[in-house]
Amino acid sequence: MKNFLFSTIVLLAVCFQLNAQTAGAFWSGSRSGNAQTNAVHAAITEAYDAFSTGNDEIGWAAYTEEATEIDPAGNVTFGKKNLREGWDAFMKVADEAPKFKYENVQVRMLTKDVALAVWDSEADIKVGGQQMGGKTKGMAVLRKIKGVWKIEFDSITPIVPMPEAGK
Repeated sequence: MKNFLFSTIVLLAVCFQLNAQTAGAFWSGSRSGNAQTNAVHAAITEAYDAFSTGNDEIGWAAYTEEATEIDPAGNVTFGKKNLREGWDAFMKVADEAPKFKYENVQVRMLTKDVALAVWDSEADIKVGGQQMGGKTKGMAVLRKIKGVWKIEFDSITPIVPMPEAGK
């Protein structure tokens, strides 16, 4: 419960700060000269590269025990144990290991020990011969624990074309 409250407070703080700040003013790309943001980039890269190459144990090591996720279907999953069970169940119905790519990772330090990361991603997933996945936006809240960046929360949002305003 304590970590759920922490995650909720962080998300609310992020929303308020994003509305109060000018866009991009505090975001750092992967070529930043800032050691903290580079460490967050490295943590994101290590975790998601591990899942993409089938080395799930390294990927899961990047998550806290209380990590929370909102998946592309809108389901909320609490705790790494439940996240792993959901992943394992999904892998049993997938035709093959999903292929992910992600790029344009941007990091914003909220405190010296809490960071927000967003990125563009694309998933190639096949279930029952049907292509699933596609373009998404990813987001994660990471917290530095004993000097190591860990994922507290992540979410993938499918990009759905919307009609242009005024048309």
